[in-house]
Amino acid sequence: MEEEIISQLQIERNKILVKFADHSFSSALDEINSELDAEKNHSKKLALLSAKSWVLRNKLYASLHDPYIYTLNEVENTDVFDDMGDEDETAIDSLFDEDNKEPMQEVVMLKNATLNGTKLVKDTILSVTEANAEKLIKDGKAKLSEEK
Repeated sequence: MEEEIISQLQIERNKILVKFADHSFSSALDEINSELDAEKNHSKKLALLSAKSWVLRNKLYASLHDPYIYTLNEVENTDVFDDMGDEDETAIDSLFDEDNKEPMQEVVMLKNATLNGTKLVKDTILSVTEANAEKLIKDGKAKLSEEK
């Protein structure tokens, strides 16, 4: 029974911390303190106090050991922010996804070329989609790589 209460408290604390993930330690403390002043529900106050304790502990640790941490989500060795979605994901990030569904082929560039706005240098070995590989080979700019 006690473990259920603790885990529920941690869940509520983590929800509060995630809400202030991009805040500095001082800003997060100010926000938590203002919520504490306004809160009447005792279980929510307990979660806010737990969040405040977490912020204070990590602020002290960061000031002593890692002064380059500025926001809550930069704190290492914590699983509080693992469930946060990456809202800052850009088109460049999707280039490096390993879950690429399209089949890839390895080609060797025979000439300098440009593909989808990217400059490709002669003698470079790279993986491209099958459609791009066919296009490069048809244009005489690449050949299939013999290394496997």
